Amino acid sequence: MNYSDSNNFSNQILRNRSFRGQVLNGADFSGADIRGCNFRNAQLAGANFIGAKIGLSRRQIAVLSAGAIAICFVVGDVLTRLILGTQGQVPESGSWPFVLLLYGVLSAAGFASAIAGKQPETSKAGRFARTISAILSGALLGFFYAGTATNKNSQAAIAGMAIGGVLMFFVSSRIRSQLAKVAIASAGSVAAYAAAFLFSATASAFVSTHKLFWGVFFGLLSLLYLWFAFVSFSAIVGEIGNAEGTSFTGANLADAKFDMNCINLKSKI
Repeated sequence: MNYSDSNNFSNQILRNRSFRGQVLNGADFSGADIRGCNFRNAQLAGANFIGAKIGLSRRQIAVLSAGAIAICFVVGDVLTRLILGTQGQVPESGSWPFVLLLYGVLSAAGFASAIAGKQPETSKAGRFARTISAILSGALLGFFYAGTATNKNSQAAIAGMAIGGVLMFFVSSRIRSQLAKVAIASAGSVAAYAAAFLFSATASAFVSTHKLFWGVFFGLLSLLYLWFAFVSFSAIVGEIGNAEGTSFTGANLADAKFDMNCINLKSKI
């Protein structure tokens, strides 16, 4: 095959540029900085990427990090308000079923987030745990916002919980962007930490009433969920670090030249 020599990008700074769908057969990208570039569905037969800098750009890292911080702040604020609303509730109160519901959903969301953080992304267990974590995090957000918008109407809160869970199921199963993955990991990590906080407050309440067995039980449970939270927060860093910076999805890379630094990237194409 005879390739054109007109596309010479060698040693150029091309960060975050889009070459999506372009015909770049035989193009020379040797030594170029193509971090954050989009080559989706491009024609790159015979292209030269020897010595090119491939991966995440600083802008991509900043966007993903900002997204994680924003999600942690929003979910943290919601869960803090929900937990504070449980304080002082007793089994005889009409709100007690919702208190138990919060315990159950937070526990499951935090546990699922920790499992997802420990499992490879491609494993069935990892995908299932991420989906469960996403659904439960969405359910908590839907419960809070629907209840707040309707002046604590319990039926509206339950409906919002169902809608939030369905929406997050759609996000986790259909949207494959790295930002969505970071958002799900962030929400799950906050849920794990919130569960640890809730169990710690429960342990303190039992100890203050001299119920030492339950105090110790919930104290140990809070320590376990603190570890879950650490695992989950570590997963956020991992999701950002493993994000696809330079994208070659769907590109034609027949006879393209890469050096050893790109072997892992080529395996993901």
